[in-house]
Amino acid sequence: MSIEVKEIEGYPIMIYRKDGKTYTWLAGCPHKRRPILEKGVEIFDDKIKCPFHYAVFSLITGEMLKEPESKTSCGSNCRLIQVKITDKLEFSGEPFIPTLPSKKG
Repeated sequence: MSIEVKEIEGYPIMIYRKDGKTYTWLAGCPHKRRPILEKGVEIFDDKIKCPFHYAVFSLITGEMLKEPESKTSCGSNCRLIQVKITDKLEFSGEPFIPTLPSKKG
């Protein structure tokens, strides 16, 4: 179980393979649009845990399995954005470029 990351058309795409199937997702947490594969990320049992607010998502379906530990909710439709790679990228939701939080001071 591993994740490969490719940049395609400026978007970081994570590619998860299991049992001969491939699942492709935007490599960003939809909660606060952070890069989900940053230091501290946990990948286990077909799940990925965001290192920022600890939301957990399925790498098979994209659904949120655990709400983020944050004052800001992720919303009822919060899920990973699926990416279909053909001659152009097709996203299941509104794509974004994940960014790190700005440092204050």
